[in-house]
Amino acid sequence: MTTTNMLPSPVAEVVSENSWPRAVAAGSLLAGAFLLLAGRRRAALVTAVAGTVVAALEKPEVLREIWENTPKYLRASQDFLLRAEDVVDDLRAKGEKVRAMLNKVQG
Repeated sequence: MTTTNMLPSPVAEVVSENSWPRAVAAGSLLAGAFLLLAGRRRAALVTAVAGTVVAALEKPEVLREIWENTPKYLRASQDFLLRAEDVVDDLRAKGEKVRAMLNKVQG
Protein backbone atom coordinates (compact mmCIF):
# COMPACT_ATOMS: atom_id res chain seq x y z
CA MET A 1 0.00 0.00 0.00
CA THR A 2 1.40 3.41 -0.92
CA THR A 3 1.38 6.36 1.38
CA THR A 4 -1.14 8.20 -0.79
CA ASN A 5 -3.73 5.46 -0.21
CA MET A 6 -3.20 5.31 3.54
CA LEU A 7 -5.71 6.86 5.89
CA PRO A 8 -4.39 9.95 7.63
CA SER A 9 -3.20 9.43 11.18
CA PRO A 10 -5.17 11.01 14.05
CA VAL A 11 -2.37 13.52 14.58
CA ALA A 12 -2.45 14.55 10.93
CA GLU A 13 -6.23 15.03 11.15
CA VAL A 14 -5.91 17.25 14.19
CA VAL A 15 -3.17 19.30 12.56
CA SER A 16 -5.13 19.72 9.36
CA GLU A 17 -8.37 20.63 11.19
CA ASN A 18 -6.80 23.18 13.53
CA SER A 19 -4.52 25.80 12.14
CA TRP A 20 -1.09 26.23 13.66
CA PRO A 21 -1.62 29.94 14.46
CA ARG A 22 -4.58 29.04 16.63
CA ALA A 23 -2.52 26.43 18.48
CA VAL A 24 0.38 28.86 18.94
CA ALA A 25 -1.95 31.59 20.19
CA ALA A 26 -3.71 29.28 22.64
CA GLY A 27 -0.44 27.82 23.87
CA SER A 28 1.15 31.21 24.42
CA LEU A 29 -1.90 32.52 26.26
CA LEU A 30 -1.86 29.44 28.47
CA ALA A 31 1.87 29.82 29.07
CA GLY A 32 1.28 33.48 29.90
CA ALA A 33 -1.30 32.47 32.51
CA PHE A 34 1.14 30.04 34.12
CA LEU A 35 3.89 32.64 34.10
CA LEU A 36 1.55 35.13 35.75
CA LEU A 37 0.66 32.60 38.44
CA ALA A 38 4.38 31.99 38.96
CA GLY A 39 4.89 35.71 39.58
CA ARG A 40 6.76 36.45 36.35
CA ARG A 41 4.66 39.40 35.20
CA ARG A 42 6.85 40.72 32.40
CA ALA A 43 7.35 37.30 30.85
CA ALA A 44 3.62 36.64 31.15
CA LEU A 45 2.79 39.93 29.44
CA VAL A 46 5.25 39.33 26.61
CA THR A 47 3.95 35.80 26.09
CA ALA A 48 0.31 36.90 26.13
CA VAL A 49 1.03 39.74 23.69
CA ALA A 50 2.80 37.32 21.37
CA GLY A 51 -0.22 35.00 21.45
CA THR A 52 -2.54 37.90 20.74
CA VAL A 53 -0.42 39.02 17.78
CA VAL A 54 -0.43 35.52 16.31
CA ALA A 55 -4.21 35.31 16.78
CA ALA A 56 -4.60 38.73 15.16
CA LEU A 57 -2.55 37.62 12.17
CA GLU A 58 -4.93 34.72 11.62
CA LYS A 59 -8.14 36.75 11.90
CA PRO A 60 -7.46 40.47 11.42
CA GLU A 61 -11.17 41.24 10.98
CA VAL A 62 -11.83 40.17 14.58
CA LEU A 63 -9.10 42.49 15.83
CA ARG A 64 -10.55 45.33 13.73
CA GLU A 65 -14.02 44.70 15.20
CA ILE A 66 -12.65 44.71 18.75
CA TRP A 67 -10.75 47.92 18.05
CA GLU A 68 -13.85 49.62 16.65
CA ASN A 69 -15.97 48.49 19.61
CA THR A 70 -13.41 49.41 22.28
CA PRO A 71 -15.18 52.68 23.25
CA LYS A 72 -18.41 50.73 23.78
CA TYR A 73 -16.59 48.16 25.92
CA LEU A 74 -14.95 50.91 27.97
CA ARG A 75 -18.29 52.65 28.57
CA ALA A 76 -19.89 49.38 29.65
CA SER A 77 -16.96 48.71 32.01
CA GLN A 78 -17.20 52.20 33.45
CA ASP A 79 -20.96 51.83 33.98
CA PHE A 80 -20.38 48.51 35.74
CA LEU A 81 -17.74 50.02 38.03
CA LEU A 82 -20.01 52.95 38.88
CA ARG A 83 -22.84 50.56 39.78
CA ALA A 84 -20.49 48.46 41.88
CA GLU A 85 -19.27 51.59 43.66
CA ASP A 86 -22.89 52.56 44.41
CA VAL A 87 -23.58 49.10 45.83
CA VAL A 88 -20.47 49.26 48.03
CA ASP A 89 -21.42 52.75 49.26
CA ASP A 90 -24.95 51.55 50.02
CA LEU A 91 -23.65 48.53 51.93
CA ARG A 92 -21.25 50.73 53.91
CA ALA A 93 -24.05 53.14 54.84
CA LYS A 94 -26.32 50.28 55.93
CA GLY A 95 -23.46 48.74 57.93
CA GLU A 96 -22.93 52.04 59.75
CA LYS A 97 -26.65 52.21 60.60
CA VAL A 98 -26.60 48.66 61.95
CA ARG A 99 -23.50 49.43 64.05
CA ALA A 100 -25.16 52.58 65.41
CA MET A 101 -28.29 50.62 66.34
CA LEU A 102 -26.20 47.91 68.03
CA ASN A 103 -24.27 50.55 69.98
CA LYS A 104 -27.57 52.07 71.21
CA VAL A 105 -28.85 48.66 72.29
CA GLN A 106 -25.62 47.82 74.11
CA GLY A 107 -25.11 51.26 75.60
